[in-house]
Amino acid sequence: MNTDTSQPNSIIGLLHTLRDESVTLIQQQLALAQAEISNNISRAGTHAAALAAGGFMAYAGIIVLLIGLGQLLGVGLVRAGMDPEISRWLAPSAVGLLVALIGWGMVAKAKRSLSADKIVPRKTTESLKTNKQWAQAKIQTLS
Repeated sequence: MNTDTSQPNSIIGLLHTLRDESVTLIQQQLALAQAEISNNISRAGTHAAALAAGGFMAYAGIIVLLIGLGQLLGVGLVRAGMDPEISRWLAPSAVGLLVALIGWGMVAKAKRSLSADKIVPRKTTESLKTNKQWAQAKIQTLS
């Protein structure tokens, strides 16, 4: 049995080559995973910022809208024959409920968008599986 490491076709030489290639491959996979996770986190942060900005704008708009629509509905209820005391609280309550339901729908949609973005590096995981198969095939050819 030849144990000379200077010959590239010796078993020890092949094992050294396999080790070196595996180390390089693992380093590349780690760099890919880091880049992919960073990209996914950045995208999730963008969605979270959009959610916060949208929530703030919706809140400001709801305040103004509630005041105006509550007063308009109150006037309409009084003209329709309702007691003014009842229309003062019923109109803003009805408008507030409607706006709250719309806001809930917007938040639910944003949450679905956030949960759809996975932070797990899918490409790296698939690549690692392929590399595992490659390494197993290399080891089998050495046997």
